[in-house]
Amino acid sequence: MLAAPGITFRRDSRDRWHCAEPHQMDIWVLGDPELAAHEHLLRLVGDILKSAVPDKSWIYSDSPHHYTEGGIEVNVLNDGAPVEVLECGRIATSLLERLKIDPSQHGGLALGMGLDRLTMLRKGIPDIRLLRDQNERVQAQMHDLKPWSTVSRLPSIARDISLAVTPGLSEEVLTERMLEAAGDCSDWIEEMQVKGRWQSSDLPVQAIERLGLLPGQENVLLRVVLRDCSRSITTAEANALYSKIQSALHEGAPGAGYRMDSPMV
Repeated sequence: MLAAPGITFRRDSRDRWHCAEPHQMDIWVLGDPELAAHEHLLRLVGDILKSAVPDKSWIYSDSPHHYTEGGIEVNVLNDGAPVEVLECGRIATSLLERLKIDPSQHGGLALGMGLDRLTMLRKGIPDIRLLRDQNERVQAQMHDLKPWSTVSRLPSIARDISLAVTPGLSEEVLTERMLEAAGDCSDWIEEMQVKGRWQSSDLPVQAIERLGLLPGQENVLLRVVLRDCSRSITTAEANALYSKIQSALHEGAPGAGYRMDSPMV
């Protein structure tokens, strides 16, 4: 058995369950050919979740991977809502062959779990950013698996930002660009959602002109929610960050574009 913990760097969406640098644990088990069976895979998942989140139920669904056969995604039910915590499968025969391992003599299981989310579910932590927050009241609770004691959640600030961009940019790409633009303030961003997409043919002339929408571009409306876990963000600070994000993501005519500044929360 090989257990490999570490930080995974990836493009991702941004909300209270997602971050760009999650803690992962990969577990690979190699043994007799009979080990590569669905019932053994479910037993491995069950043993892990019984240890990590003993009071939670879980479900799974098919999720193909290039390095496994019979791959599945496993979700823990948190207040009835599914939260993805791991993916796994039988080690693919093609992978064993590339590694010069005889599939007739050996088989195994491959599993990758999110340690951040399992910790959140075990302790009842509401926001993944709290795991890294430097507030003393937060850090004092990160040394054990005792239930989370609520630290005052400060008010959030939400704005809708309307942009002219290249068609088809994924939520992950938009999030990555937003976090890069935010720089040292990226930890303030609690959530980003794509609220809508429109082609130029769907928009009135006035909106196209105000957006500075160029030929071949589309209009994307983003909802960006800010909340610092440790202190209140001032209106001036929020407006400065929203302006920085809008300027960095806008691809339309220079100087054009607009932002909807009315608070939504």
